[in-house]
Amino acid sequence: MQPITVSTTDATAGTTYSAPVRMDTWASPVSILQVNVIGTATYTVETSMDDPNSPTFATPFAAMVWVNCADSNVVNKTASAQGVLVATPIYVRLKQTAGNGSCTMTIAQFGNATY
Repeated sequence: MQPITVSTTDATAGTTYSAPVRMDTWASPVSILQVNVIGTATYTVETSMDDPNSPTFATPFAAMVWVNCADSNVVNKTASAQGVLVATPIYVRLKQTAGNGSCTMTIAQFGNATY
């Protein structure tokens, strides 16, 4: 998967979210991500194993369950940071809970299908 960048915006009026990133479930499970904070912001990287596109057990997007990333380096932070996903979730997103700044998150997933 080529690196993908998503962002959040001003959260002074309430929590904002980035677009969700669909991970490549056929690629190597290790991914690295980096969150850059611009201005003032509190953020958390969230993951989900729910899949609205599943042919066998589709979860409506609005009903997806999001949990904090297993890497605490990118949970409830106010400064730019890097994190590692050692197992591949189906989706990843960035949640900004406070601040009038913004955040960008870039995810790079390595490898091809592991046959």
